[in-house]
Amino acid sequence: MPVSRARQRWSWPAARLLVVPLLLIGAAATPVGAAVPVEPPGPALSVTDADLDRALTCSGDLADADRTPVLLTPAFSTDKQSYGWNYLQSLPRAGYPTCSLSLPDRGYGDLQVAAEYVVAATRRMHEAAGRPITLMGHQHGALNGLWALRFWPDVAPVVEDFIALATPFRGTATSALACRTLRSCPPAAWQIATGSAYLAALDGPLPTGPSYTSIATVFDPLIVPQPRASRLEGASNVLVQDVCPLRPVEHFAILGDHVAYSLVLDALQHEGPADRRRISRLTCFRAGMPGLDASGLPRLVVAAGGAVTGALTQVPATSVGQEPALADYAR
Repeated sequence: MPVSRARQRWSWPAARLLVVPLLLIGAAATPVGAAVPVEPPGPALSVTDADLDRALTCSGDLADADRTPVLLTPAFSTDKQSYGWNYLQSLPRAGYPTCSLSLPDRGYGDLQVAAEYVVAATRRMHEAAGRPITLMGHQHGALNGLWALRFWPDVAPVVEDFIALATPFRGTATSALACRTLRSCPPAAWQIATGSAYLAALDGPLPTGPSYTSIATVFDPLIVPQPRASRLEGASNVLVQDVCPLRPVEHFAILGDHVAYSLVLDALQHEGPADRRRISRLTCFRAGMPGLDASGLPRLVVAAGGAVTGALTQVPATSVGQEPALADYAR
């Protein structure tokens, strides 16, 4: 029932009789000196503590970290498939406490939701470590980190480095062709396609605070065309082949490549982003990164196979006919 104009009309003297006692009651209910809860800036998160507990795994003591803690985010896979045979081994051995996210939809769902996991994990890691952290991801795992940096104002000030491996910042033509031809793709595949609304919303000046490094390979058959697809304006954009010309590294092999790893360490160990001029040409004579053994190549095959197997099971279950709508905060 509509409220009549007569009932809507208030005079200040009459209203004051009600408002003042209410204010006094509220003041009496709040203890003197008690802290008023402050909501974190940015959009509210749908990710609960229980969700994050299931998704986040950490090795090393964040509280006693002598070096910057690193958060790893995979793409169409679990954290163990992408990083269990490489960075989850090598970074802790190098003294970097390392956490990783394994999303419930294996990264096939809406990347806007995936970014919320990065926000929640960043806040938790920073609180535990008492120092800035590093965000690092492969393929669109890094896009989740950049989305978190762009739309949650409290994230960028507590991130020291942002490092991306084979990431489609400008989109990839393979995804665009597949989704538009089939007219059905998982949400994330629509979002990383060249010309997507998601990538348009993500574009723009980089949030101040972190140093940005994008590492890619010209022989990437999935993120194309290179080097344009992985170029991030305002970042240090380095191709593996800038260090070692014609080095035969593709989309999955970059996860275990010694040159790529050297660039990652260079970003972690120096103020600012990675600088290819600091990388010794002697790295060209080593194939795998430290921490890989004779099982490194089979594990690479398993990682690639896991992505294919995941696609066979996840794509039919998650496919939609169009790109997910942008959240209100990103429009």
